[in-house]
Amino acid sequence: MHPTQPYPCSPPQHGHACWRCGHQPCQCATTMVSPYEISVASGGASAQALVGGTSTVHLSLEYLVDSGASSPSITVTTASNGTTSTWQETTPGTGYQVKSHFMNVQPGTTVTVDATEAAARIRWCETFCC
Repeated sequence: MHPTQPYPCSPPQHGHACWRCGHQPCQCATTMVSPYEISVASGGASAQALVGGTSTVHLSLEYLVDSGASSPSITVTTASNGTTSTWQETTPGTGYQVKSHFMNVQPGTTVTVDATEAAARIRWCETFCC
């Protein structure tokens, strides 16, 4: 998991949600949004991360199938509260592909990405109070 510089949420106006992330006002000093990503190289080991924060997270998936791949696949597995779910693309399109907001998960979910004959990356933003 690669955390990057946190960016502050825009302060909610008159009790409305933040225009950037939709997060409701919290009872803390500052509401922050921090982007994260996990990635796996073609032929590399799977990547795994714990999703945190205080609200639902919207996962985005990016992948690039290897040139000449015969059986490419992308697998995303989520585990939360004893429940496991798997999403798989067994006939991924050629070239660079993006699936924005393809899956929503709750804080406390473990996300794993695997790729065969492809490189893949999952990105998301976590909202938290400082």
